Amino acid sequence: MMRIGIILDSEIKNDIRVLNEAKCLSETGHKVFVLCINFGKQESYENYKDLQIFRFKLNKTLKNKLYGLMNILPLYEWIWSRKINWFIEQNGIEVLHVHDLYMSKSAWIADKSRQIPIVLDLHENYPDAVMSYNWATHPLMKYIARPWLWKKKEKEYLSYASRIIVLSDNFKRSLLTQYSFLHFDNIVIYPNVPDIEDLLKYPVDNKIFSKKDDEFILFYFGGISERRGIFTCFIALKMLLGENFNIRLLLIGPVDKADTNKFYHFLNDPYIKYHITYFPWKDISLLPSYINISNLCLSPIFKNRQHESGVANKIFQYMLFAKPLLVSDCEPQQKIVEEGKCGLVFESDNPIDLAEKIKELYGNQELCKQFGDNGRRNVLNVYNLENFGQNLKNLYNSIG
Repeated sequence: MMRIGIILDSEIKNDIRVLNEAKCLSETGHKVFVLCINFGKQESYENYKDLQIFRFKLNKTLKNKLYGLMNILPLYEWIWSRKINWFIEQNGIEVLHVHDLYMSKSAWIADKSRQIPIVLDLHENYPDAVMSYNWATHPLMKYIARPWLWKKKEKEYLSYASRIIVLSDNFKRSLLTQYSFLHFDNIVIYPNVPDIEDLLKYPVDNKIFSKKDDEFILFYFGGISERRGIFTCFIALKMLLGENFNIRLLLIGPVDKADTNKFYHFLNDPYIKYHITYFPWKDISLLPSYINISNLCLSPIFKNRQHESGVANKIFQYMLFAKPLLVSDCEPQQKIVEEGKCGLVFESDNPIDLAEKIKELYGNQELCKQFGDNGRRNVLNVYNLENFGQNLKNLYNSIG
């Protein structure tokens, strides 16, 4: 068994993927330590799920500024390399498990004299992701953030890793095609699958939301931005209301700062605002209740290289609670929905097609139930932590 050091540049309590991986490794018998950021909230000082967590204070606004400056002034990497060096010495770390691509060099700088194996966990196709962020491509900010440089730096940052974890087979194939120095056996697939036991422990409150008996609820949970297709949903909602469909759009999640004005412009549109319910945040323990009162669950993300790197947590969470899905045609999520027969697929950024697919499911309780049952079965049998956690265990066995 090994002493594994997880490196995460946020608060671990907010990252389900990292928590699930840590739980899997800990239950295997490894000693798991975590180094992450405390943004100043008192509860962040507490340990979580029996992990040994080390946090250092960093103002969130300052963190975002340092992060945005990485391509012209790498102070963020320097700060992290010093913290990681201390973390390794303090805990006798034998393997570093680093999230995400842009953290790779900090780990390598801290570790290069020791040559500790680095496992690089790619939460996304970062070079393409950053090019889709409105803040990074803003006419003024882009000359500071220089997001295009991440594609040039990707090869270097991948080279620091002994093993790489990716979200999907699609992402793995892409990396192997681009970089000949990568080896097939050193890239492991671990999707954003749920810990079934953890999610099912939360009680379902059928009265959590005031819903009319004949109202058809469309539900979206997660970060809200243009690239995630939420504005496409607003346009489709307006079309459907014009045809007298009794529909409500229920949204839970924070809005990207760069898209705030546009979001509230839609939210205050007099034609749709009385058919939208928005919550900036709800605790994960309430998610089963909100999914339960919904009729159809959405993942309308734009089809691009970033979103084709994997499938979001929400897809598997929706499926676990037996709800039909309506997703955009990003390859990984389309594959899960079509092969699992658990929903419908619409053309990305096409509100007309989105509205048509909603019509197909509106009022069709039998088809919705069939899709929901199929989805739940797929998560219970395949897409779960117990199943895919074996990939993580095998990865660490290959190092040891």
